[in-house]
Amino acid sequence: MQNAVTIHCGVSRAVISLQGAELLSWRIGANDLLWPGNPSSWNQSCPLMFPSCGWSASSSIEINGECYPMPVHGFIGMLEFEVVSRSESEVTLRSYDTKFTKTMFPYEFIVEVVFKINNLRLNIDVCVKNRSSSSLLPYSVGLHPGFRWPRTSSDKNSWKLQFEEAESPFVPCISSQGLIKTDRRRVPLHGRLLHLHEGLFQDEALCFLNARSRRLSLIGQDGTVHVDAPDARHWIVWSLPNQQFVALEPCTGHGDLEGKHIAFEDRGYNINLAPGESQPFRVRFEFSEKDDCLDEA
Repeated sequence: MQNAVTIHCGVSRAVISLQGAELLSWRIGANDLLWPGNPSSWNQSCPLMFPSCGWSASSSIEINGECYPMPVHGFIGMLEFEVVSRSESEVTLRSYDTKFTKTMFPYEFIVEVVFKINNLRLNIDVCVKNRSSSSLLPYSVGLHPGFRWPRTSSDKNSWKLQFEEAESPFVPCISSQGLIKTDRRRVPLHGRLLHLHEGLFQDEALCFLNARSRRLSLIGQDGTVHVDAPDARHWIVWSLPNQQFVALEPCTGHGDLEGKHIAFEDRGYNINLAPGESQPFRVRFEFSEKDDCLDEA
């Protein structure tokens, strides 16, 4: 595949695009675990999110009194990454601010992503560095993996999502512009278990904000995918009608609040990185054919 790199270990294999450092494929033997993308619905597999996560009001942000365009989940997917180092099982990619990025985001930054595969596990380590010598770098970062749902059969309703900790079953409603509303709705979350079904996402994504959990487990008939994100503050769970995927998105920020205008540098959920400092955002995928930890508690 052009403009992509492949890493492997044993029966495991991952393909990463140099555009946006997007994970395109993660396979373990015959198990193709990631959604391959579909031009007629969602044509991505596992994009990064930076310097914002979610929708910005009017697809724009205000920084120091000036308005800048900001695509959903930021612009990192538009950037070309360079290969810093590479081995059979690991690759390090890097990108940074340019004249193009400063038309949307007037800050200096470096984003470095390390992908490392090891048998049934795939580690993704994102490091954001503020390369300014004088100003703070405000940003949010996240990962947007879409996993096949289902994988080997047509039965979606037997699948479950297990949180590491008990979470509130009340999630914010989402406006038609993708903004977070003050109204809330109840989802069928019982303790730590959310039973998945097609109609669950008819009113948009499920946003578990300020979540206690740092691990989500997608449990299907033929195995479980665990997603560990120790640096995440929020989890977004999302799908589209009649599509064969569910996205489990760990992130440090979220979309704009409906009816509230907050300058980007004043977003309370942003990370504000000091000049010259770096901040990690770590995600681990792991697949198990059987899982004995299923618990309704």
